[in-house]
Amino acid sequence: MKTALAVSAIALACTLATAVSQERAAAPAAAAAAARFPSYDPRYPPPPGTPPAEVFQLSQNFPTTYANETFPWMAIDFKAFPNEYLRAVLNYCLDGNVDVDFRVQDNRVRKWYHAPWLHDDGAPFGGGREWRHGMTRERMSRPFELHTQQSGRGQNWAVGFYNDRGGAALGKVWLTANGRPDPAKATFPPNSVACKLLFTDAPVEQVPYLQNGKVWTANIYPDTNYNKPRVDREMRLLQLDVAVKDPRLARSTGWVFGTFIYDGGSPGKTVWDRMSPVGLSWGDDLPVRTDAQRNGVFVNTALTQARINGFLVEQSGWDYGNRAYVRHHGLGGRVNGPIDSPVSSCVSCHGRAGTFANANDPVNRGRPMTMAVFSASKPSEYPMDKFDEFFKPIPDGAHLETQDGSQFMTTDYSLQVTGGIRNFYQNLRSQPQPVTAEATRSTRALRAPAPVDLSHAPALPRVDRDSD
Repeated sequence: MKTALAVSAIALACTLATAVSQERAAAPAAAAAAARFPSYDPRYPPPPGTPPAEVFQLSQNFPTTYANETFPWMAIDFKAFPNEYLRAVLNYCLDGNVDVDFRVQDNRVRKWYHAPWLHDDGAPFGGGREWRHGMTRERMSRPFELHTQQSGRGQNWAVGFYNDRGGAALGKVWLTANGRPDPAKATFPPNSVACKLLFTDAPVEQVPYLQNGKVWTANIYPDTNYNKPRVDREMRLLQLDVAVKDPRLARSTGWVFGTFIYDGGSPGKTVWDRMSPVGLSWGDDLPVRTDAQRNGVFVNTALTQARINGFLVEQSGWDYGNRAYVRHHGLGGRVNGPIDSPVSSCVSCHGRAGTFANANDPVNRGRPMTMAVFSASKPSEYPMDKFDEFFKPIPDGAHLETQDGSQFMTTDYSLQVTGGIRNFYQNLRSQPQPVTAEATRSTRALRAPAPVDLSHAPALPRVDRDSD
């Protein structure tokens, strides 16, 4: 058995070799189909002697076909029965995954798949996948965002995965003949499902509703300064997100987004029974600016494309004990989870999943769309002249969108695809070989563009929500 250190060295070598190979001649399609992507950040490998069963493995045997299933949520009107819809999706996500502790490639009911290239974002103390569960760093929780007793910041990490339909789309993006990701192929088929588990290191003493929940040990940073080597820390399940490519929304955003919070004080028998739906949304209600700059948590009755669980809205003066409640949603009461930013929404952020579209510009290749105005830390600081830009409806499917004068290819509401593409091209910048533009139809008949040295170019913006 190879030691974990040797395995990490091999993973790093494979990462570099893969990145360098992108600048060479196109590989045969058969070789592309055999491509393997690293599972975790090679700078933070498992200790030597760690049993392989304890090390996260990226589920990357992407299918080319998928079953013609009947999906339980399709019999439910998500607008009229949002909680029932979300519970049906949640049960589908849990089926077989709970039994294998979310090592989704081992699911005996149906296989699930991870998005490649989230293992390394290129930063010295970055947020790439940790080796125990493949979690990536999420937005930290500020003091008192989760609970009135929360006096410190909470470090949050998450792992997401797609069903076979989503996995087929991932394969089309990443298993290409030339080895470069193709965002134009990022249209997800109907009833693609994404699920994400979000864990926090916020202590139960400060967030009492985390008690009796699901606990994982994760290899993360000692604190939210993110400036020391990673260590093992205990984390508790706080939030669970789902997204469904619902065919009933084919002429609009295409997706239904939902989020749950763990409620340790609820009477459910299992952890999963104690997941309480926070809300569901399928649009951003562009015309509605009512209460857009209102801080705190509330139900905005002017919104028509969202459903909020009013029972979780914090009531002043109540003693919640160990019951869960939420202290903010998204901007203007739009749906967002407890870990997420109060100046955005599920739909607005994911709608800006897109990557720079000009293949002949290696300097900007991989640059993601701006997701939101995260420089505003709370709704009362939100610049309303930016509202239309970040809350206008974005059609589903991969297509071109314009932002700040540049064109971006959207990745069908998948920030994991956008983030992976960003990381892929950021990695190319660290290679000794100069980066060349891609050959496109307009350049194939012309002289090949001169390679560009990007070793001193600024880092590409990361796909994260912590800039606030």
